[in-house]
Amino acid sequence: MIRPLKRLMLLLPTATLPVIIWLLLLSSATGTGTATAKANAMTGEVSLYNEADNVVNADTNTLLPHLRTTPKGKLVQFINIFCGDCRRFAPTFKGVARELYKWKSLLSIYAVDCAQERNVAICRDYQILHTPTLRYFPPAFSGNGLGTELPTIKPKEIIDLLAGYLAKDFNAGQLHFEPLRPDSDANATIAEHVGPGHTEEYIALVFQPKGSNIGRDTIFEMLPYPAVAVRIVDDAQVFANFGLAAHEQKLAIMDLDGNILALKSTQESSQAYAASIAEYLAQMGRTPWPPLPTTRAPKTSSVRNREKLAILATVRRESPRVYRADLEQAIDKLLHIELPKAGLIEGDNMTALRNIIAVLRYNNPLNKDGQLLLTALDDSVLSINRLTGNEFVDLVKSKEKGLGNVFKAKRDIGCISTRPFLRGFTCSLWTLFHHLTVAAARQPNTLKAGSVLSAVHGFAKYFFGCSDCAQHFLAMAERKHIELVADHDAEILWLWEAHNEVNSRVAGDTTEDPEFPKIQFPSTTACPACRHENSQWNRTEVLRYLKNIYDTKNLSFYGLPTSRGYE
Repeated sequence: MIRPLKRLMLLLPTATLPVIIWLLLLSSATGTGTATAKANAMTGEVSLYNEADNVVNADTNTLLPHLRTTPKGKLVQFINIFCGDCRRFAPTFKGVARELYKWKSLLSIYAVDCAQERNVAICRDYQILHTPTLRYFPPAFSGNGLGTELPTIKPKEIIDLLAGYLAKDFNAGQLHFEPLRPDSDANATIAEHVGPGHTEEYIALVFQPKGSNIGRDTIFEMLPYPAVAVRIVDDAQVFANFGLAAHEQKLAIMDLDGNILALKSTQESSQAYAASIAEYLAQMGRTPWPPLPTTRAPKTSSVRNREKLAILATVRRESPRVYRADLEQAIDKLLHIELPKAGLIEGDNMTALRNIIAVLRYNNPLNKDGQLLLTALDDSVLSINRLTGNEFVDLVKSKEKGLGNVFKAKRDIGCISTRPFLRGFTCSLWTLFHHLTVAAARQPNTLKAGSVLSAVHGFAKYFFGCSDCAQHFLAMAERKHIELVADHDAEILWLWEAHNEVNSRVAGDTTEDPEFPKIQFPSTTACPACRHENSQWNRTEVLRYLKNIYDTKNLSFYGLPTSRGYE
């Protein structure tokens, strides 16, 4: 059971009270200014996939029209671009998508990035609770339902499942997934393949033993060849109806005049059967569709490149420090992306939401308008027992009205990466969590010790879009007894140890930025006193270092358009 945070009463000077009341009243005032979402051009948004991968990037505005109007099966991968599992799966999914280009007449493939604010609604509507999530939607999808989830990310299993779904949805016209009848012969079979809509000039017969899908899979292998239709024979005696010897017959091809030829294959597999059929068709001058075209990756704006190089140069030149821009980015995405993706918030996840907002209210590094926003949100969620993710979006928008530009940061600074898809949000989250533990330890203590860790635990359990990250954190929290943290200094050190454990686990992973390796921090360069002569940690000095670098007064304004509003 998630427990609500215990808030400690602050004794404020009497003269301060009218100011506090005035600020709270101001937080509910309405006006014309709103915090706006960052445009793609400003964020430099990129995708894991493009059309060269046979994948269409869809979003809240385009996915449902695609699902409703595309007369094909649809495979949709829902991702979070910051999620390690999604990035690791990307090469596999690209391979599957490219392999399935030959199915383009039956299947379209899409990707939706749930880490983008514009896609929060569609990911919430389709109840995306973990990523990557693969869903299949039939050709006649009406818009109702969530599709069929594929319970695997293994390429062969994905392809086999899709073949099964498509075989049920496309058993008509040129495609026949049902075996020929026992009395089928050349004339009856040819009659099924002539007339309007038919392009085939040849009919291949494939023997499919009981319990096998070799005939079905050969149909899919031959989809790029409009000149041939493949029919399944599940009773060898049927070959005799076509004038062939029934015994040992596996594969044959027939033209529309009834001329039939037995084909030989090097192996009994759909790929080998397809190769034999393709070889015959080539001799007849029949060719497949062109292969998947390749396109150049979109070029990044030269202005964006210059900005990034300048930021990288500054970050590398400076001693390790924490940037307000990264903290802003983390809170911005929490309020506008991660938390709103929940379908229904009540019970334990409502308690978790309250804990997150409370910790941010009392320890946030935002400007004055940001503090007003979080104060108003905290007061509101305390009085609400149930709301949907969409209602939370509306709540945030209502509290942003009348405020200035709360979130000034336009991109990562300390969490910048040298390659696409690395660091970013997960880096800024860790930075924010460390800052919160240090801020919570400062006097006077508004929240009891352990409050920040409790909020982080609730976020990981109920809201974090990276299921891989969340599962590892929750397992670590149980093993390291997060519930036993009893004082603020211990809270700071618990999170530091946890972060280093994660760094150790993912060091050298494909998700690591080689220019910013996952080290055991702080490094000896950043904090020589943090290690004893035997290389063991000097926890007293580590605590001193963390309290200094994550302290609000030491945060850097670099990367923000102005420091105004933070005084």
